[in-house]
Amino acid sequence: MTYFPDLSDYTYLPLRNPMLTIGWLDRDHAFTTGPVPPQVIAALTTLAAHQHNITRGVHNCHFCDEESPLKLPADARRGYVFLGMGELHVLAPDGTTYSAPSLIIHYILQHNYQPPTEFIDAVLDGQPCPLNFC
Repeated sequence: MTYFPDLSDYTYLPLRNPMLTIGWLDRDHAFTTGPVPPQVIAALTTLAAHQHNITRGVHNCHFCDEESPLKLPADARRGYVFLGMGELHVLAPDGTTYSAPSLIIHYILQHNYQPPTEFIDAVLDGQPCPLNFC
């Protein structure tokens, strides 16, 4: 997967509106670790059911040997969501849009990644980015 520093301009694919990157991690670059509120995990899992920019391939985790595609229990209707082939887009109340690879959930749960506070706040207080906006 491509590496981008947190809060850098999104340049992975063409877009309609500017976005900032979150959680585009790589083993050659250090990242912040620490606690993440469980509500953030729940909200990201909900977002993972409606990923943006889904690719044909699957990205593996660069930090462990867990077999891809990674799957995460979701609600009773969906059963599981699959990670590693799309992006989660969040629109903050201030209008900032964030893009995170769906693997961000795995990074938080298994590798103790702590996204920037701005992103955590956007996940808790913002809304999913409409498909025709991002």
